[in-house]
Amino acid sequence: MINNYMIKVCGLIDEKNYLDLRKYPIDYFGFIFYDKSPRYILNTPNHSFIKKIKNKVAVFVNEKIDRVFNIIETYNFSCVQLHGNESDDYSMKIKKKGIKVIKSYLIKTNNDFKNINMNTESFDYYLFDYKSDNFGGSGKTFDWEILNNKVLDKPFFLSGGISLDNINNINMIKDNEKLYGLDLNSKFEKSPGLKDIKKISKLFNLNI
Repeated sequence: MINNYMIKVCGLIDEKNYLDLRKYPIDYFGFIFYDKSPRYILNTPNHSFIKKIKNKVAVFVNEKIDRVFNIIETYNFSCVQLHGNESDDYSMKIKKKGIKVIKSYLIKTNNDFKNINMNTESFDYYLFDYKSDNFGGSGKTFDWEILNNKVLDKPFFLSGGISLDNINNINMIKDNEKLYGLDLNSKFEKSPGLKDIKKISKLFNLNI
């Protein structure tokens, strides 16, 4: 069942859309604080609704750490996702504030795992996304099967082009006990930031 995994829906921009999504057992809602993203939440005039959401994640890309702390405090975040080239020291400063940290790594081939920092205490979860010229939202997948032989010290989220058409392929990596959650974005949208409720509904009716 899909409910064996944590489900994170990322890149929301609309309150009504969020309220519709809340009818489903979604574990995390992701909000992007990267001004080059079409899903940049602060471009939404009425974005104050995110203050009321408990299970939310703030997504940053190489942001100044003072601004990260300001956003955490302003919108009451308890979890952040670092989707750029942030250092261990940067991540640890956030974690020491009692904030959960998801660290993204961009993957295209097996060689990209050489750049992954293993056995560090500076974050809580890995997130593996497709390596593209931009930071996320490419709608493309990497070869998930390469995760099978990876020994990881922390749980991970799988990201990058997950869709109704390919989600059964997560069975390729079901033997990796560190698979914690699925990160959904562009393949579950009508347009950037507006999630397709019908597709989300189908997702939770799948038996995988």
